[in-house]
Amino acid sequence: MNSSHPAFTPFYPLLDQIESPYSIDSLNALAASRNIHHQNGNALSFESGDLPGHAAEYEQGIFSSGRIPTRENNPHDFLNALVWLSFPELKSALNIRHCERLANPEEHRLRGKLRDQLTLLDESGVLVASPRRDLLGLLQEKRWVELFWQARKEVVKHMTFIVVGHGLLEKCIQPFAAMTGKCLLIETGETTPEKLDSLAASEVDQASMLTLPPLPILGIPGWDDNNNIRYYQNTQIFRTDPSQPCLAPQTHS
Repeated sequence: MNSSHPAFTPFYPLLDQIESPYSIDSLNALAASRNIHHQNGNALSFESGDLPGHAAEYEQGIFSSGRIPTRENNPHDFLNALVWLSFPELKSALNIRHCERLANPEEHRLRGKLRDQLTLLDESGVLVASPRRDLLGLLQEKRWVELFWQARKEVVKHMTFIVVGHGLLEKCIQPFAAMTGKCLLIETGETTPEKLDSLAASEVDQASMLTLPPLPILGIPGWDDNNNIRYYQNTQIFRTDPSQPCLAPQTHS
């Protein structure tokens, strides 16, 4: 697996401890050594096998047992495990909120708006942290040239971007220009994955709805050959109409 893209940087300490090809046993050894637990107290582990056919069975199974179904030799599932190991509080919060909503029988028939948002964050999420509300506002308003070109030095100094969506991480193995994340904006000076895990989980715990503005992630300074204003003037990728989404990410099973 090619993990050279900058999106994988926060995961290098774990990747360095896992021998390739990646195995369920190596993931469980890491979970045990790091004492990884669900928010509800269950020790987390990875269980080989096919995924359940229904979302309710998948989410409720994780909540009740702490065991995460993981297909062998499947990059999508391996990256999901990697995010669980690195951001257990956030992943637990997503699981809990799914289970809360699934207590409503209607959610088994038709997924509601909050679960749509939880799924987007789980698959395509990017934590964007900064103590600078003005910079976060530029991103939310899709003012790409102002943010990534005119305020480029401030972005590098004062903004932290961490991809936590395992579907988006999978795309970063073979990156393409229109890769788009869904951002959870966190106004904070914290920068470490551990602190941001806790803060992101708190946001998910408390949210009645999530606001997840889009971000073409290759626009992040240094994440592509993007050190020129023309890069951000490509309106096929960096769309500026607040009512018009950026090119949507592909979905993965």
